[in-house]
Amino acid sequence: MLVVDLGVWLIPLTLVLVPCRRIVLLLSRLEELRRRMAARPRLATAEMWARFATLNSMAFMV
Repeated sequence: MLVVDLGVWLIPLTLVLVPCRRIVLLLSRLEELRRRMAARPRLATAEMWARFATLNSMAFMV
């Protein structure tokens, strides 16, 4: 019975927490990218393009 009770609470909780975690991670990466771009207002480097690529793939996950 304890296993069923845990399953009833654990499965919906993970369905809520996992997307929230991804959104928080996406927001933190966007904030980091914004700080880097504000600190160095020069042309986009390969590192910035790599960050844009990971953000794009993360946006599809959310």
